[in-house]
Amino acid sequence: MNLSIAEIAGAVKGQILNNKDIKIKKISTDSRENLEDCVFFALKGEIVDGHDFTEKAVENGAAAVVINKDYNYDSKHAVIIRVENTSQAFLDLAKYYKSKFEIDLTVGITGSVGKTAVKEFMYAVMSQKYKTRKNEGNFNNEVGLPKTIFSLQENERALVLEMGMNSFGEISRLSRTAEPDISVINNIGTSHIGSLGSREGIKKAKLEILDGMSAESSIILNADEPLLYAEKGKTSKREYFFGIENKNADFIAENISFDYENNASYFSISGIDFNIPAVGLHNVYNAMPAYIAGKLCGIKDEQIQAGFNNFENAKMRQNIYDHNGITIIDDCYNSSLESVLAALETLANINKKYKVAVLSDILECGEFADEIHGRIGEAIVEKNISAYLFGEKSKATYDAIVRSSGGEYDAFYTDDKSDIALVMHGDVGKESAVLFKASRGMAMETVLEDFKRLF
Repeated sequence: MNLSIAEIAGAVKGQILNNKDIKIKKISTDSRENLEDCVFFALKGEIVDGHDFTEKAVENGAAAVVINKDYNYDSKHAVIIRVENTSQAFLDLAKYYKSKFEIDLTVGITGSVGKTAVKEFMYAVMSQKYKTRKNEGNFNNEVGLPKTIFSLQENERALVLEMGMNSFGEISRLSRTAEPDISVINNIGTSHIGSLGSREGIKKAKLEILDGMSAESSIILNADEPLLYAEKGKTSKREYFFGIENKNADFIAENISFDYENNASYFSISGIDFNIPAVGLHNVYNAMPAYIAGKLCGIKDEQIQAGFNNFENAKMRQNIYDHNGITIIDDCYNSSLESVLAALETLANINKKYKVAVLSDILECGEFADEIHGRIGEAIVEKNISAYLFGEKSKATYDAIVRSSGGEYDAFYTDDKSDIALVMHGDVGKESAVLFKASRGMAMETVLEDFKRLF
């Protein structure tokens, strides 16, 4: 990175105070870092306001700081750039910085469930043709996506960007920053339904990805989701629909089979056979947008398969492995109704005598919490899976298990997750497959670590 103060101020529509002839080598939002040759953005979050750490950033070497115009701060040691809103300025600078690179392709990905897996499939396929940059971990929001753009290298020609959101407007701002050439909406589920009000509201929020796209760009949509298929012909983009059930889709996966022991799925598209190193119908859906995007970019079928072979799911997302003879399904990173049902389906089909689900709350459900958690309880009974549950909202799962089973069922509930691994110790043996899954805020990985220490 080599940006002038004038460039930065112009990109963020900012006013420069005490200007100096310096070059900026790095962008940061963390005042604790070594900030030499760096511009510090004072971002205001829900809990922490970066403006409170502006002075600390300058002490740590920040050459410039970007602050809201109404924040009273002066410094003899750093250039000050005042803006209307530091969060928007951060996005604006990322958009400008991206324009300095010769990017041949930008892919934007959103959806209620599985968008990280879609991103990883997309990255694996696009890497067959382009030197590609993707956002890592949870860098899919209004801080993480710009940071991904700021990490671009000179020889990279493609960007694969996952876009998450909690409320209306977020994906619109991300899309206007990234300006995708190809975008994907993988599905419409119930994630964040508490803040968005309904699945129609979720669809509206996801469709904001169109806002940063040109008329010549392409949108890839799930035809098996009626809410998305209803948008056919309405997006003003080049539309490509994929599916399994909807035979009117442009691309249909057929001849689907699963090898649960080797964590593999097999299917064909347009008469060509493919396989992926991930099991489950949901992962076939997750892989299909990468196939379509690959075809749009002129990537050959054998290259697409080579990309699929390189797919690696992100940490704590349906990672299946053996631990002392017990099959572990580590799906701790996040949770929704749809992803829990998919995970239970995977668990039910693993060739082990005993199937065990360790589950906790799905957050941001709002008034739908009891209904969502109750449906999970019914699915547990239907698939004859033992259950260990913790969390306030998961009491509804336990109650639904009791109700659906007539009161006699292998289920345990506690409000203290530290109890669970110890309780399981006498119940779970080497003929077991154990699923661990919950929303990020429940820190299910700590239960998994307790379990592995005891077994």
